[in-house]
Amino acid sequence: MQTSFVIQQVAVLAILMAVGYIATKKNLLNENISKGLTQILTNIALPALVISSFNMSYSKDTIRGVLLILAYSLGIHLFIILAAKVFFKKYPKGKSSILQFGTIYSNSAFMGLPLIFELFGQEAALYASVYMIPYQILLWTYGESQLAKQKTDSPIKKIMTTPTLIAVLLGIIVFGLRIEMPYVVNKPISLLSSLTSPLSMLILGEKITKLKLKEIIGDKDIYYGCFVKLIATPIIALLILRGIKAPEIMVNIVVTMQSLPAAVLLVILTQKHEGDTALATKFTVVSHMVSILTISLLL
Repeated sequence: MQTSFVIQQVAVLAILMAVGYIATKKNLLNENISKGLTQILTNIALPALVISSFNMSYSKDTIRGVLLILAYSLGIHLFIILAAKVFFKKYPKGKSSILQFGTIYSNSAFMGLPLIFELFGQEAALYASVYMIPYQILLWTYGESQLAKQKTDSPIKKIMTTPTLIAVLLGIIVFGLRIEMPYVVNKPISLLSSLTSPLSMLILGEKITKLKLKEIIGDKDIYYGCFVKLIATPIIALLILRGIKAPEIMVNIVVTMQSLPAAVLLVILTQKHEGDTALATKFTVVSHMVSILTISLLL
């Protein structure tokens, strides 16, 4: 994989983000439209991408890869959870929880799956979808509990009603039973999945318009959080996987996922639980802006 190709792919995402920013400034996009786009993205486009990634023939090596990526995902996420506690232990609980959540949970769904598909192909996208099974379970159990001031709804209920995870389960059925989807089913799914990157970047472009430059400059907490999220944790993941001699495709997937900016859900869940939404927004948006450079350098 050539560095120039990675830079080009990240640049494409940056341009899409800029389109969202300009559209918002021109009143073509606003918060209500952004919320609608988010619903389409999370409930239609992203699940379609997940199902599409499972629609492929496979060998015994692929089955082995699925089991390996499950183990790597669970292990790396648990390790990053512990590392985040250490990195942010000096902060008060509310701020520490936001920075920890943003560090542990990357924008894997909206940004990671499309990027991995473009960089490494369909087989890697399959593994990346499987990688997100532990991610989703941990996010809706341990993750939300970090931000919640009160007891949340049943984690099992949240997991079983999350469209992305439902799509993973359907994809596993298609994959495991070698179901060949007819053209009239496969083509619409493919077209819908192609909406993922444009929609996610347009939404982020809209969020950027809400930030004021003076609120970011001089905020050392944001700089430190971005360093931990975008540089420290992917390097930790890389060293661990190199140490256990993981296959190259697995290293590429995990390190790419860990190098992504903070999950957009950080803002949504912080607002839901009446936390420091301003900090969550700054961390999420700034990490996306900085990641344009750091992803290219790391990969």
